[in-house]
Amino acid sequence: MDSMGLLLTSHRRGRCLVVNVCGNVEAGTAGLLHSGLRAALESDLLLIAANLAEAVLADASALEVLSGIHRRAAVTSKVFLVVAPDPEAHETMRVTGLDRSLLVFPTVATSTPGTATPAPTQPAPSIPSQIAGVSCMRISPSRCASRDAAARGSPAGASIMPSKAT
Repeated sequence: MDSMGLLLTSHRRGRCLVVNVCGNVEAGTAGLLHSGLRAALESDLLLIAANLAEAVLADASALEVLSGIHRRAAVTSKVFLVVAPDPEAHETMRVTGLDRSLLVFPTVATSTPGTATPAPTQPAPSIPSQIAGVSCMRISPSRCASRDAAARGSPAGASIMPSKAT
């Protein structure tokens, strides 16, 4: 599959670090996704959200990365959310049962902890009680320009560094 490149950006939303993933995640770009999400886990925030609204999870390597990051987050006492995976990836997560181990929110609008309506196949997570008041507030669509940048020949990927509180 032809790679359109991958762009990762991050920003702090309340007590949550949101990582916006834009572009195709496939075998050739899964390493960048893994590196970016691992860097996000190094932040002092307890809640990490991968906003996949502008990403296409093109093969199983993307799901492997998300599962690995979820396990690593649990080891470090953090919570990892998967927000707005593409419809095919979300269906694969549902069929394989991965949506029962990952905290998957099918759309950006449902990703606000405490008001979320998770996928019907999983019980509603009690995020506020699990992490004592930590919330992402509302995750905004990322407005990434990776598809346009990739079309113009810009290099795939960007470094991701946790934003400082403003």
